[in-house]
Amino acid sequence: MSHHIFTVFIQLTHLIFYESSHEHTVRLLFYIPSRRISSSTLLVLRISVQCFHHCLFILDGRFNQLHTLHIHLANLGSPEAIIKSQAEIPNLKCFVLSCVLPTYDYDSLIPPLVHRMSNLEKLGLHLTIHVNATFIDGNNLKKYILNHMPKLNIFSFDLHSIASINNLIRLPLKEDIHQAFRNFPCTQITTRIDYFLEENWGQYHTYSYPFLMQYYKDITNNFPGGLYQ
Repeated sequence: MSHHIFTVFIQLTHLIFYESSHEHTVRLLFYIPSRRISSSTLLVLRISVQCFHHCLFILDGRFNQLHTLHIHLANLGSPEAIIKSQAEIPNLKCFVLSCVLPTYDYDSLIPPLVHRMSNLEKLGLHLTIHVNATFIDGNNLKKYILNHMPKLNIFSFDLHSIASINNLIRLPLKEDIHQAFRNFPCTQITTRIDYFLEENWGQYHTYSYPFLMQYYKDITNNFPGGLYQ
């Protein structure tokens, strides 16, 4: 279907193919690596697709004027989706990525991709992440995301980290959470942490205000309220 859109509407500048309901999402299918899917006029794209491969496909240069991309994935990917291209994506000014299912491959997929977006001014990440040694906290975001984004003005996020307690280097406390977000560019941030000792796992959920997602996963008695609307 996707190649028909770009062959019929050859002057297309904006394409929104997106269903707001996460339960009944309609996804645009791409036939990789078809070169028939390309556009030199497309500026704004907001779509739902199946996996991270499709995100890489969109950003491989075939939409060379694209400056705004909102992309919602069913699943983020697997080791074979690890980014090999190091080419810059200089025209992209806004990138928002969300995913329904949790990923084990955040470190190998997300930071390397956003590092190629040197002119990015707005970034949104809405993900559930299985981690090993440490949760994705303010220190991690500053080191691996923000320090590589010199032109970034707006950073919205909803990051839900999940880990086995046995694998964590140490169990963060509330004081650690506040310290990690000191001098962070987002002034309104909500964070909660839960440990389920009998089941040997923990979760660390942090999000910026306003909360942009349509659903809130794995709510517990530590749900902070307040900034979630």
